Amino acid sequence: MKNYIIGLNGIRAIAVFFVIISHRFPENHILHSFPLGKYGVDIFFVLSGFLISRGLFFQINLKKNDLNSKVKILKNFFINRSLRIFPIYYLLLLFLYLTKGIIGNSFKENVSWYLLYGANYLNYLQNKWFGPLSHLWSLSVEEQFYILFPLLLVFVFRKRILLFLILLIIIGTFYPFFIDGIGGVLTLSCVNAFGIGGLFAYIEVYKKTHVFSFYKWTLFLSIPILFLIIVHNLYITIPFFPERLAISVIAIHIIALCYLKPNSFVVNKIFNNKFLNFVGVISYGVYLYHNIVPKYWNFILTKLNICSVNTQFSYIEFLFQTTFIIGLSYLSWIIIEKPILKLKKYN
Repeated sequence: MKNYIIGLNGIRAIAVFFVIISHRFPENHILHSFPLGKYGVDIFFVLSGFLISRGLFFQINLKKNDLNSKVKILKNFFINRSLRIFPIYYLLLLFLYLTKGIIGNSFKENVSWYLLYGANYLNYLQNKWFGPLSHLWSLSVEEQFYILFPLLLVFVFRKRILLFLILLIIIGTFYPFFIDGIGGVLTLSCVNAFGIGGLFAYIEVYKKTHVFSFYKWTLFLSIPILFLIIVHNLYITIPFFPERLAISVIAIHIIALCYLKPNSFVVNKIFNNKFLNFVGVISYGVYLYHNIVPKYWNFILTKLNICSVNTQFSYIEFLFQTTFIIGLSYLSWIIIEKPILKLKKYN
């Protein structure tokens, strides 16, 4: 199993820029012709499904099928995930709580949902988005997946991994059609993206000789899927079109491309260019902070009696804000995240 796959940081960077554009550009902008924010989140889900699954599959292959080995796999997994996710997430929540007058009353009223990674269910139950905090739903989905997937994999589906992944893809594809409101934020609506990522991980770990066939098949599927996405968003709304599944197939094909052809022009010059690679490394912080920074940005400008053009979209202000967010995320990575990650266990 490859320890490092060139190009994945570039994919992360593109995904987070999709989300930023979706949140910051005006609704009538041409880039809103496609739901880039949803695409970015789905790409993150596929990446998570692939990377988390391959690590767990590898550990399962190494360990015995006894209770102590299962507990050890889960213990190491949960420790490593906690060290990666929790520190800056809970530091951000603390900062928001201490400055809750700026972020608004919705955070104070619903703080327990965010503390327990339940933002997606909060959004669904109240059928609305919570402004600068609206993006936290996807982090809740990821955390819920990180808890349930390893437990089910290790204790229930260890001998039926492929069946488990197929079930995830089927459930995630059809579940959204049976719920109302913004049900796309519920974890069961998202598991198809994780499952597709896990499917490639399964092929890499257990069916190594089929990796290239998987790459070819996803390429074969991606071409008509891309056509359908364009038609669906620009011309005719296709009833019951599983757009998350469609984006997930394209995303996993690009991941397979990075895996198989790291020296190709697309991977080496585009997905692995220095800027995208840099942003990809700090993409968790960029995602976490991007929707909150503008709120504090405007508050500070108001206090300083400096006019902000936030009421009308400005490319200059967008550039300044995005640069600031990247800088803040880099500091977060250097000062907090990277030192803590050195505590991760791999045994």
